[in-house]
Amino acid sequence: MQIFNIGPVELILILLIMFILLGPEGMLRTARQIGSWIRALVRSPVWRDIMGYSKEIRELPTKIVRETGLDEDLEEIRKTTAGVAKDLETTVDEANKEIEKSIKEANQQIEQSLKETGKVEVRIDPRPPSESHPITSPVSSVTSASSNNGGEPATISSPPIPPAQTYHKYSSADDEEEEE
Repeated sequence: MQIFNIGPVELILILLIMFILLGPEGMLRTARQIGSWIRALVRSPVWRDIMGYSKEIRELPTKIVRETGLDEDLEEIRKTTAGVAKDLETTVDEANKEIEKSIKEANQQIEQSLKETGKVEVRIDPRPPSESHPITSPVSSVTSASSNNGGEPATISSPPIPPAQTYHKYSSADDEEEEE
């Protein structure tokens, strides 16, 4: 807490110096005298006028806005911007849906052409990397113990997973030939 930009440490230092210079009795007399001056200042009509003017100055912007009708205009602007924001949001959502649709179509075309050539399955994930999930291998068939007559345990079979081929950003063509 600071009053007149004087913190608690400075206040203690000032009181200590006053106590040393004035002594205990002189310090009490001086404190009473300062208190009576402050009381006289606060009760004076000049102080009341100053406080009244400062209150009027603080309320002046609110009064001007109220008298000119700017508060109604501000409310109308807020409503308009909220409507525009909603329209923009729906437009962005529609654009995202169209992009996702075109990516799905491209995925289907790529899958179809790769299946025709007998290559590996490739998918383009339209989600950002933070939302994407790890790739898992698809399960082709699952049989449970209840469907088997012999009471055998359930088996899960999946297609073989082809070996992964990785490419490094800084590797050259010579490095790739050496790795093979």
